[in-house]
Amino acid sequence: MLVRGNVVVEGVAVGAIQFLNMDYEKHLQSYIAGGPEAETAKYEGALARAKKDLETMLEAGENLSESEREIMGAHQMLLEDMAFVEAITQYIQQELTAPAAVLQAVSDFKAMFDAIDDPYIKERQNDVADVGNRLVRKILGLDEFSVEGDQVVLCARDLEPSIMAGLPEGKVKAVLLENGSRTSHTVIIARAKGFVTMVGVELTPQMAAQGETVLVDAVRGEVTLQPSPEQIREFQEKVQKQEQERAVLMERAGFPACTRDGKEVLVAANISSPEEMEKISEYGCQGVGLYRTEFFFMESQELPSEEKQFESYKSVAEQAKGALCVIRTLDIGGDKHCGCLDLPEEENPFLGFRAIRICLQNKDMFKAQLRAILRAGAYGKVGIMLPMVTMLSEITEARKLLEEAKEELRAAQTPFDENVPLGIMVETPASVVMAPVFARHVDFFSIGTNDLVQYTLAVDRGNQTVNYIYDYFNPAVIHSIYQVVKAAHEAGIWVGMCGEMAGDRLAMPFLTAAGMDELSMSASQAPAVKEQIRNLDSDRCNLEELLSCSDTEEVRAYLEKIVQ
Repeated sequence: MLVRGNVVVEGVAVGAIQFLNMDYEKHLQSYIAGGPEAETAKYEGALARAKKDLETMLEAGENLSESEREIMGAHQMLLEDMAFVEAITQYIQQELTAPAAVLQAVSDFKAMFDAIDDPYIKERQNDVADVGNRLVRKILGLDEFSVEGDQVVLCARDLEPSIMAGLPEGKVKAVLLENGSRTSHTVIIARAKGFVTMVGVELTPQMAAQGETVLVDAVRGEVTLQPSPEQIREFQEKVQKQEQERAVLMERAGFPACTRDGKEVLVAANISSPEEMEKISEYGCQGVGLYRTEFFFMESQELPSEEKQFESYKSVAEQAKGALCVIRTLDIGGDKHCGCLDLPEEENPFLGFRAIRICLQNKDMFKAQLRAILRAGAYGKVGIMLPMVTMLSEITEARKLLEEAKEELRAAQTPFDENVPLGIMVETPASVVMAPVFARHVDFFSIGTNDLVQYTLAVDRGNQTVNYIYDYFNPAVIHSIYQVVKAAHEAGIWVGMCGEMAGDRLAMPFLTAAGMDELSMSASQAPAVKEQIRNLDSDRCNLEELLSCSDTEEVRAYLEKIVQ
């Protein structure tokens, strides 16, 4: 029997399924209620024990990543949040039981987050629920969750971030969640721990018994229930092969990505926060090709100060230890919203007020970000990248503001790097056509394939009805990329790529033949991509032959023939 889901962290795994039931209904039904005074005492006792739990996890958590420690710290703050505490105590005074008061306060806070029209902020509802569930377990006297066995496939409707953070990496082989998304804290932690992970998996104890062996194929997006001994044996061989391949790739991750004929391609990482820098050297990434600063703005209802931005960019620059960190200026709008900017509702936001267009109409905000990046340049090697450029005037106006930012720093005698390079993302058909002109005004290009495919093929990548059109191997996209690389090199500047295509091993023969100088991707993809490049000759792909392909299938077939 097969159950399907959406892959979040690729891989295969075999293990005994363990369901995590977060339903406290039976315990609540048998709960013996006291008066307000007794319920307050139960709540206060539970609060103290919950705080102690988190303190213990942080004190003993030498294996916790920086992001995990940050999330645990946020949960500590929420436990002590005055509004949250007052809501619970007021509900108890209104004669709700302690667990009912906690659940009602959680419901109120979740409703507050739900009213915010931002998917990232909405996901923080799960942190409130996590803290509330911990309190309820303490009040009811329930044990905290523990992993049973050494080869566990954990299955839950949802999972609290603090539970995910405490899962032992040696015992848990895969995580299957019914709910969840790529931006939830739970999934962020799962990715950091390297757990094979799928979401959207509708699997209940009625379909598989606790402890029963299941096979997880998080490449094809399938979970096999009641597997035969033969299927188990085959999957164990796949897992063993996967582990051997990973070990070899990790051993070689630090080697440069040089083709067999000696052409080196710089492999860098895409990041969204300084905390992600922990892993990039481990995976052999040579700096940062894309630092998405918009998430910094999306987390707050107020614009982040120049000082706060500076500390973040400085941290990334210092951790890169001399390697270049390309910092993209605010790329908000489209499908990314933030509460700190009062942006109008638009019928077609992807073609509307977004990215560089917003920055150039909010000059004070933009210059604060430029100053913060320039200042970070005094502590490491940084570059500035403008998103969504379609006109030369956007580049010249941004350069003018950059010079004003420098002059303001000079006047204040604030240290900064005078020579921070300025580049653009090439992600619109206009920037492809104008690349020979734009290249004379910037220091580098980085091709953003996600938007370039969307705009070139006029296809909404989130629309399930037409997403079959969305493919970066479409000849129109292939020709666009080739034109951009050619224009950059003719102007004497370097060109990189920071979209999904940069991490696709099938694309490597084309990208190396075209002369791509840098590829930036999720850090975990880097070891495999570097190995792929090391096994190629840069002329393995005949560009003339590839560029003569007339449809997507023909392009794919040509590249698949090469990589076999």
